[in-house]
Amino acid sequence: MQTTVIREKLHQYIDDGDEKLLKLLFAVAREYNDDDFEYEFVEDIKILDERRQKRLSGESTTHSWDEVKKAITNKNNR
Repeated sequence: MQTTVIREKLHQYIDDGDEKLLKLLFAVAREYNDDDFEYEFVEDIKILDERRQKRLSGESTTHSWDEVKKAITNKNNR
């Protein structure tokens, strides 16, 4: 894909993008350009750590891919 086409597509993604996409693209661009910008994932890491602790303690459960597919299929058949 040519650079001009990529640029046009990126502009379209930005114009149509939601806040999450814009923040992600901004963080990537800043990191790539090394503008001394630090995007901190402190809250994201905190949430993941909490979920991990719940899973390890047995407070929450996990499911195999087959179980998930079966649950989805059964819901769609109702």
